[in-house]
Amino acid sequence: MSDANRRPSWGFPAVLVFGACCFFPFARLETRWPPPGDSSTSSTAAIPPEKSEYTLLFAGDVMLSRGVGARMQSQHDWLLPFRPIADTLHNADLRFCNLECPVSDRGHDRHHLYSFRADPRALAGLKEAGFEIVSQANNHAYDWGPEALVDTLARLRAEGIRPVGAGENALVAHYPAIMKVGSLRVAFLAYVNIDPQQATAQVDRPGVAWLDLPQVLADIRFARLLADLVIVSPHWGVEYAAKPARQQVEIAHQMIDAGADLIVGTHPHVVQPLESYRDRWIAYSLGNFVFDQKGPVTHRGLILKVTVRAKRIVDVAPLPIEINSNFQPVLAARPQRPPKPVVTETHSATAGTP
Repeated sequence: MSDANRRPSWGFPAVLVFGACCFFPFARLETRWPPPGDSSTSSTAAIPPEKSEYTLLFAGDVMLSRGVGARMQSQHDWLLPFRPIADTLHNADLRFCNLECPVSDRGHDRHHLYSFRADPRALAGLKEAGFEIVSQANNHAYDWGPEALVDTLARLRAEGIRPVGAGENALVAHYPAIMKVGSLRVAFLAYVNIDPQQATAQVDRPGVAWLDLPQVLADIRFARLLADLVIVSPHWGVEYAAKPARQQVEIAHQMIDAGADLIVGTHPHVVQPLESYRDRWIAYSLGNFVFDQKGPVTHRGLILKVTVRAKRIVDVAPLPIEINSNFQPVLAARPQRPPKPVVTETHSATAGTP
């Protein structure tokens, strides 16, 4: 991209502190103790013991429109896509996915090549499955325009599901979502660099967080100050490519160098390699999780099972899934751990090119 076309960097970290404190009370991190005399502060109150480790689950692309939506409606079952995998999802402390569609009854169809918008009733399944946080930084978030996007964000929050990577303005879109799991603080950031770039959030316009690398690195450094772990989810790459492009590898390494603990990629609709870089993990693409695509290769994906102990990621285990004829993810019949992932200690792009 030429310098003339490069979007300016707003320098969010300096603005974020002021904006979070003054304008976005939901972003404040500290919880006030109850007032004196509150029974919850009594020395006799039962305090559950702190867990020694936590399990975080990451799923790929979830699309609840088109054929998936029609199947839910025809069966009068808005929990349908998640029923076979529910036990696996519930056996974790935190769950994340990429929500590949607005969920709204508002807006106007922008008539993209593929234009998605799910029935708001579909949120019942997402909530019942246990997803506490979802990325809206993808190329379908703007399929029905800003009105549908803003409505989706509001509906997610009303259900207790945190959106990340999109917002009512650029400040909200770039602000890290801080999730508490016991005493563990996990910061999530999400970005997209797949058109339409017109969906990019501006200072006074809703939209998605565009993957502008200098801004992304600044966001990561800011999030590093707020949390024990920083997880970045880029929506990127080439659809159906078996490996990431060299540029993706270089960007992922820079994200790790800036302070990210884990990179979880989406968009290609197929599984791409895992990489261990400087004792941090990069999943370039988890593939599909709930989708109605026809190609057999798009019927396979991964759940990334991440174990955290002493506020550090100590294990990353890919759980292969298959999508059945009802558009439901199920654990693969013979789950096998993929071959040993690429291990990189330098900036060389050894994960391969498409």
